[in-house]
Amino acid sequence: MKKGLTISVIFKAMSANYGESIGNISELKKIVSSNETFTYISRQALRYELYRCMKENFGMDSELPEPLDQSQKVAQFSSESNAVKYVEADLFGYMKTEKSKGSVVRPAVVRISPAISLEPYKGDVEFGTNKNFADRLKKDPDPFQFEHHLSLYSYTITIDLNRVGIDENDGKNVPNEEKIRRVNMFLDAVQILNRDIKGRTENLNPLFAIGGVYPVKNPFFLGRIQTDYDKNINAHVIKTGTISSTLEMSYNINNENINVKKDSRIGFIDNFWANENDLKNLIEQQNYTIARFFDELKFKVRDYYETSQN
Repeated sequence: MKKGLTISVIFKAMSANYGESIGNISELKKIVSSNETFTYISRQALRYELYRCMKENFGMDSELPEPLDQSQKVAQFSSESNAVKYVEADLFGYMKTEKSKGSVVRPAVVRISPAISLEPYKGDVEFGTNKNFADRLKKDPDPFQFEHHLSLYSYTITIDLNRVGIDENDGKNVPNEEKIRRVNMFLDAVQILNRDIKGRTENLNPLFAIGGVYPVKNPFFLGRIQTDYDKNINAHVIKTGTISSTLEMSYNINNENINVKKDSRIGFIDNFWANENDLKNLIEQQNYTIARFFDELKFKVRDYYETSQN
């Protein structure tokens, strides 16, 4: 029974997650790997933007009261909220406190990795002041500095389809059609994701996506996405070697040998990648658009719930 949906995405953005400020300097969230410094967008930030996108654009839980409260002196889900009633609690999980049970936890069915830059941070810094306000008030301007990084980023999503719409803590379940609606809403949010930060709106829409619905829940392409830049034609390249090796992986379930490529699809934006033909050679399919990629995922999700779950 297929039960795991995973997608690895590449997008391009600038300075999309800041950490603590030091004095008047706003520092980007950073991580060091292989003696290079990379910026990243935290899992929590991506979770918030996906929640916001689903709330603002698709009306997620809009007819229901806020699921959070502070009755236990800490912000958490209320005792009345559960994964059947609230899409947010279903997809992203919850922790709440009940008098007779103590802490009640339901792990998220949607798991999101941080979005890590695919190009190293080179120390770009913006210096600015509030000169306009200062001039209007006839006072000295206040200087500030922002670290900046324009880069490709990659992150991975994994969804446990078996658990969507089921609250293990009270044994309740939603109909399969509602499960399909919830997963499709999430997939639509991934397609149109953006982030408001420091007076800017950054586009987090996928430039490349690879994944599928598999008999196992596993982030096959997490850590397998690498890019390069072809200076001769001023265009980005996706390195296909590690992706190709991942697609050739196979595993055995119930004495059936299952190949990763068989259940995988890719999609990408035209005229952005220098090696489009190499990408097409990874998987043979009729259409390579981002829209078709997500449409095929939705078809597989519907097929799973209408057949395997009955």
